Amino acid sequence: MSFLTLFWHLANFLAAPLLVAALLVLIGKGLVWRQPLRAAGWKRLWLEAAAAALVGQVAALALWGVEGKLLGYALMLGLMVLPLGWRLSRAS
Repeated sequence: MSFLTLFWHLANFLAAPLLVAALLVLIGKGLVWRQPLRAAGWKRLWLEAAAAALVGQVAALALWGVEGKLLGYALMLGLMVLPLGWRLSRAS
């Protein structure tokens, strides 16, 4: 495997969790829950969501042996919303 191939494999592996976490934070803090999440910074929310999504992505890879299965994406999304939900439950 060449360096360029390795780079694209890693970039594709990281793209889904990082970009979907950014989209979640943009929708969550920017549109839906402005007041409850006003104390939390954008970067902090994104880091929490992205870290949870990466854990889900790696767990899916470990469980099913392949990346990109629908169950893997469901696990990634399920773990990604936990930090945001925790912050929202504490804000109420």
